Amino acid sequence: MADWEGIKRFGKLQARIYSEKLKGTARIAGDESSWTRKRDMPLGDMLACILGRKALSATMEIRQYFQMADKVEQTVSKQDYLKQRRKLNPEVFKVLNREYLRDYYETDEAKLWNGYLVLAVDGSRVEIPNSEENRKTYGESENQYGKAVARANFSGLYDVYNRFFLDIGIHHFTSSEKEEGKEHIKAIRQIVGNRPVLLIFDRNYVSLEFINYLEKAGVNYLIRLHKRNYKAEVDGMGSRDEWVELQHTKNRLRNLKEEALKRAAELELQGSTRARIVKARFGFDEDGALITNLPKSIGAEAIRRLYRKRWEIEKKYHTLKNKMKFESVTGKASIYVEQDFWAQALVFNMTHDLITIAERKAVKRAKKKGLRYEVRINENIAIGLFKEQCIRLILEEDNVKKDVMFRGLMADMEKNIVPVRESKSAHRKWNYFNKYKCNQKPSF
Repeated sequence: MADWEGIKRFGKLQARIYSEKLKGTARIAGDESSWTRKRDMPLGDMLACILGRKALSATMEIRQYFQMADKVEQTVSKQDYLKQRRKLNPEVFKVLNREYLRDYYETDEAKLWNGYLVLAVDGSRVEIPNSEENRKTYGESENQYGKAVARANFSGLYDVYNRFFLDIGIHHFTSSEKEEGKEHIKAIRQIVGNRPVLLIFDRNYVSLEFINYLEKAGVNYLIRLHKRNYKAEVDGMGSRDEWVELQHTKNRLRNLKEEALKRAAELELQGSTRARIVKARFGFDEDGALITNLPKSIGAEAIRRLYRKRWEIEKKYHTLKNKMKFESVTGKASIYVEQDFWAQALVFNMTHDLITIAERKAVKRAKKKGLRYEVRINENIAIGLFKEQCIRLILEEDNVKKDVMFRGLMADMEKNIVPVRESKSAHRKWNYFNKYKCNQKPSF
């Protein structure tokens, strides 16, 4: 049943890509004439080409697309392709992504933790083409040679159990992670509706103002504290798990007063924030604490174990950057950055939707065989297999043929499994490798 739902979701996405309604979203504000004429590469074909891109040169991407579309006699120049890309609103991929995810969360497939969807929020620095336009739009930082290069802040909202990026943002290099997090929170209800959600954050998100914002937004949170955060309250705890009153002192609101006087006055009037603090141990002899608004019915040990799931978003940043070539942008214009980042977020979600379906079957087969370890799908190979078929899947109109292609793709994914071994805790080691690593070769 789940595999049929996955195929149905892709069918709905395909219909949206070629719908007349999407053309309005695809137009840049003020340009009502784009995507109206019949071209060699109309909007639907342009979107398919971008989603199926393999980080090749623009000329090779165009060539690959027309070969897969069986239109070798019909092509467009690189210049025309890039000119049309400049008329494409990046918002179109954001809309397609949210519609795709909404189709998923409306079903009963979603995995929950104690009734909550568990979402991790985190930011990361990303490389973007070092053009003057990008340096002005996203800012710049110094590289190892002391030269100013374009960099951007990338922020994500990731479902750690269902393996989807619900929302991503590309921001200025100096932007605040907390403000980026607020943008993600605004997007949640558009995708998951009224389902209870629990957001996990690392230590960079700790602040009275941000916690207050989360409470007002009606979401549960779990944040790791720095050792210096709310030290008076932590030291005054009589046990390792207590509800405490975080005092809104002038010192704690000092930075906020410089940024937002109205919010500072509001919090000063409130006086304190009630929160639950759980003392925990992280790694080797590293004591710390977690702050949350989860009820006491959920034990401290369960909360400590749950926080470890935050690492999933870090692993998926590795997937985006190193397995999906996320930072390999089509061109130097800032509009290509947003188009490619949002398009690859959608491809990530489609791929992991299929991986989840294929993995269920692979796990069942492994249990029947009595294998020693649990298994999972080899993510790198699965991404390569999906990239190989992506354009053909989007272009295929015959439902029977499309069904056969999907089942063949998932069968190929099922064949490529790796054992899941519990890794032992160890001190972090920094290893230095050659440029081409033997165990991290790209799949496309």
